[in-house]
Amino acid sequence: GKDTSPDAEWIQNATMENLEHQTEMNKITGKHDLTQPSADGENGIAKEEVGYSWTQTDEEIEIVVPIPSNDDGKALSSKEVKAGELKVKFLLRKVSVSFQKEDLLSLKLYNAVDPDGCTWTLDVGQKETSLIITCEKGNVTSWPRITE
Repeated sequence: GKDTSPDAEWIQNATMENLEHQTEMNKITGKHDLTQPSADGENGIAKEEVGYSWTQTDEEIEIVVPIPSNDDGKALSSKEVKAGELKVKFLLRKVSVSFQKEDLLSLKLYNAVDPDGCTWTLDVGQKETSLIITCEKGNVTSWPRITE
């Protein structure tokens, strides 16, 4: 329903209001060293999911998707990835990736991103090639999770 939508105003404000409340309670009780645990994907610590990992700041999310290796187990070159018809699609609340005509990723996002502020690059390593997706969030706030 409308009240449980991730776009509901109260949900958007809840994180900051909770943090402000906790700060005030810490002042009252004298426990200044207590803070809320970080949300998933924050502080540069990747949250591992099935088929991808992700991190976030208040302004953007970064998703890392491993690209399947060659039959010989070697990482694919960027030329081989391009030949494999890598397709990355950005919508307001969805990110999808296909490679060699197979879906690698289809995420219905927790909140809106700016499709024009989304980019991708390839990280070609010795053992693995990864797709690095970066998306600007529609609202500057931490997300409790990446999917709705």
